[in-house]
Amino acid sequence: MATFTTPTKHDRPVGTRFAEPRPRHHAVLARGSWRRVTRRIVCGLACALTVSSLLMPSISLAAEWVDVGGTQYNAGSAAGDDAGTWSWDGADDMKLNGYDGGAIQAEGKLNVSYSGNNTVTNENGRGILVMDGNTENAELNIQGDASSTLNVTSSSDAIMSNGDINIDGAGTVNATSTERDAIDAKGDLTIKGSGNINATGDSDGIRADGNITIDNSGTVTAKATEDQGIDAKENLTIKGGGTVEASSIEDVAIWAGGNIDISGGSQVKANSKEDYAVKAIGGLTVTNASLNAHGVGYGVYAYKGITLDHATVTVRAAAERDDVSALFTDEDDIVIKNGSIVDAFAEGEFSTAISTRNYNPNEAGGHIYISDSVVKAIARYAEIGGDGPACYSGDQDGEITPERRGVNIGIFAQTSEGIMPATISIVRSTVTAEGDTAAIFALAMSADGKAIGTIEIEGASILTPEGGKVIDYRHKEELSDGTVYEAGQTIGTGDAVIDSPYDDAVAKRAVIAPSEETKPEDSKPDSKPEGTKTTKTVATATVGAKTVGKLAATGDTSSAAIVATALAGAAAIAAGAVASHKRS
Repeated sequence: MATFTTPTKHDRPVGTRFAEPRPRHHAVLARGSWRRVTRRIVCGLACALTVSSLLMPSISLAAEWVDVGGTQYNAGSAAGDDAGTWSWDGADDMKLNGYDGGAIQAEGKLNVSYSGNNTVTNENGRGILVMDGNTENAELNIQGDASSTLNVTSSSDAIMSNGDINIDGAGTVNATSTERDAIDAKGDLTIKGSGNINATGDSDGIRADGNITIDNSGTVTAKATEDQGIDAKENLTIKGGGTVEASSIEDVAIWAGGNIDISGGSQVKANSKEDYAVKAIGGLTVTNASLNAHGVGYGVYAYKGITLDHATVTVRAAAERDDVSALFTDEDDIVIKNGSIVDAFAEGEFSTAISTRNYNPNEAGGHIYISDSVVKAIARYAEIGGDGPACYSGDQDGEITPERRGVNIGIFAQTSEGIMPATISIVRSTVTAEGDTAAIFALAMSADGKAIGTIEIEGASILTPEGGKVIDYRHKEELSDGTVYEAGQTIGTGDAVIDSPYDDAVAKRAVIAPSEETKPEDSKPDSKPEGTKTTKTVATATVGAKTVGKLAATGDTSSAAIVATALAGAAAIAAGAVASHKRS
C-alpha cells in the first residue's frame, strides 16, 4: 500500500530547492479565511438574536425589584396597597400619596413621585435606598408638587443611592438621619425646581462622591453634627436664585474637593462652630450672588484662588488659637471686581481679614486685585477696647522689654518664590482696612532682596490717615539656613523706609476712595460684628506701644529683628498640606 505523507523541508532531497509561499501570501490567506469565518459567525448570531427577540417579551431596563415595608415585589408586575398610599408600575415609577410606613428599597432605576403628606421611617437602617441591579446602575429620582411633603427618618442614611440622585419639583423633602448622612449619593447629586430641602445628619447633611449641583429657587438647608453640612467630593455648583444654608457643629459647613461656584442670584449662608465655614480644594467663584460665612480659624479657605464678581460677601472668623483669616487663598490670587461689596473680619493672635500667599516656585498666588468695588477688611488681636495690643511691655522695674504680641493685618499679600512678587492693586474702589499691626501690607521674601512687594492705587486717593501715602519696608534676617530679605510696602506717613511693621509710621487704619468722593469723617466705627466669637482679653502696657516707633527709629537692630520675625510668623498663617478628607 502506498503511503502519502506531506513533505517538510527536513525531508527534501539534498540539492532540491524547497519552494515555500511568501510570508505575505500566508498573511493574505489568513486574513481571507478569517473574514469568511467571521461573516458566518456574525450572520449566525444575528439570526439567533432576531429569533430570540421575536420569541421573548419586550422588557425595558428599570428597577429589578422593590421592597416596601419589608415585602419584596419583582419587576414585570404592578404592585401597591389597597388604600392607594403607594403603587409601583413594575418598572421605573413609584407613586406615594399619603404613605406612612417602613423603608423603601430598589435595585436599578427608581422614580418616586409624591403627593400629599408622606412619611418613611426606619429605626434600624436606611429610609429610601436604591442599589445597583444586574442590568442597570442605581439611579434615584424624586419629584413632588407644591403642596406635598416627603418625610424620611432613619438611623442610617435617610436617602441614599449607589448612583445618582435627582430631586426636582416644588414639594418639600425632609431627610433626617440620627447616625449617618441625611442625603448620600455615590454618584452625582442634583437638586432642581422650586421646592424646599431640609437635610439633617449626624454625619453629613448632604454629600456626594461626585458633583453636587443645586439649581433651585427654593430653600436648601443642610445641617451636620460630626462632619460637613454640604460635602462634595468633586465640584459644588449653586445657582437658580434660591437660598442655601449649611452648618456644622464639629466640621466644615461647606466642603468641596474641587471648585465651588455660586451664581444666579443665589444666597448662601455657611456657619461652623468649630471649623472653617467654607473650604474648597479648588477655587471659589461668587458671581451675581451673596455669601455669608462664619467660621472658626478660617471663614473662607480656597486653595486655588477666590474671585468675587458683582458679589456681596460677608465673612467672619475668630479663634483662640494663633492663626485666623476671614478670606484666604494660598495657591492663587484674590480678585474682587464689578461692584462687589465685601466685609471681612478676623480676630486672633495672628489674624488677617483678606489674605493670599505663595511659597511655591512658578505658581500663582500672593496678589490681590480690587476694582470698582467696596471693601471693608478688619483684623483684631482681641477685644481690648483700645487701638490694639502693645508689642512691647514694661517689666516690674519699668524697663521696656521687647515681646511679640501678635500680628494683625487688614489686607495682606505675601510671596516667596512665586511667579511675581506680592501685589495689592486698588482701582476706583472704596477700601476701609484696619489692623492692630497694619491696615494694608504687601510683602515679598527672597534670598537676594530683588523681589519687592508693591501696593498700587489707581483712580482713588488715600483719605485716612491724613497725609497718608505708600511707604517702603525693608528688612534683612539672618537665619540658620541662610539670609532672607523682606521687601514690601504699606500705607503710612512720612518719607523714611521702615524696617518694622510696628513702626509708628505704619497706618493701623486706612481709608481709600475714588478721588471724586468727599473725604469721610475720621471717626472709627464700631467694627466689632454682632455675634462674633471673642478671645480672651490680653493685658498690654500703653507705654510700650508709644515706645515702638522710637526704638525702630534709633536703628536698634535687635528690636527690629524681633518684630520683623513676628511679621514672618504672620506670613506663615495656615501653613500645612491638604489633610486627607475624613470620608474617602
